[in-house]
Amino acid sequence: MFANTAGYESMTGRWSARLAPLFLRFAQIGNAGRVLDVGCGTGSPVRILAAASPQVEIVGIDPAEDFIDYARAQFGDSRITFERADALDLPYPPASFDHVLSLLVLMFIPEPAKAAMEMRRVTCPGGTVAACTWASQRRNTVFWEEAAALDPLFEARSERPRDLNRFGQLTALWHATGLQHVEEEALEISMDFSSFDDYWQPYLAGVGPNGLYVSGLSPDRRERLRNAIRTRLLGDGPDHPFSLEAKALAVRGIVLHVQ
Repeated sequence: MFANTAGYESMTGRWSARLAPLFLRFAQIGNAGRVLDVGCGTGSPVRILAAASPQVEIVGIDPAEDFIDYARAQFGDSRITFERADALDLPYPPASFDHVLSLLVLMFIPEPAKAAMEMRRVTCPGGTVAACTWASQRRNTVFWEEAAALDPLFEARSERPRDLNRFGQLTALWHATGLQHVEEEALEISMDFSSFDDYWQPYLAGVGPNGLYVSGLSPDRRERLRNAIRTRLLGDGPDHPFSLEAKALAVRGIVLHVQ
């Protein structure tokens, strides 16, 4: 779903880069320690954290080898390493990191409770475990509403995440994981698009649930969806720049003791 690095950067990476500063501020990592980024993708949170905290050592993991290769090529800082690993089976002993983060990943993991337990397991006592998921994106809302209006098999074809997108769900998961001093907060951002193609072209790379859905459509059905979304966003007038808003949910908790 996320193996195409160029497609990921234009589709999801730009949103991650916009959201990461707000998430990292909420996570309250501090200026030192060892941090694990679970599902690092192409490295947006890593880049921002490294710049803001020059004494932090960062390990980024992702199951996609292409992402790890891409991220390694982008960073020359000895404090930063990238490794291929599964969030459901982190290859680290207990209490290996001072803080563990996950940005826009948990909603795609088939067993988020197991991933949360793994994140807690590898965090030192007193350390923070923080995650962030989408609550709503007008980009996705418009896309899926228009897809549903045109496609009677929409639900069977779509692979969009449907969990951890309502306020309180992340808090409940963090409490169930045994984390303490849990706090949850909504983070709001907007994304600027220079034209409709700036919005639409990333879907053609087949990245993420939207891209996978588009890649499975016939050329005619794809064009119908494109036209319906364009009309929804721009009306019948000429192409022009526009912005779309999005809201994410962020949660953080503290590990008080090693399990």
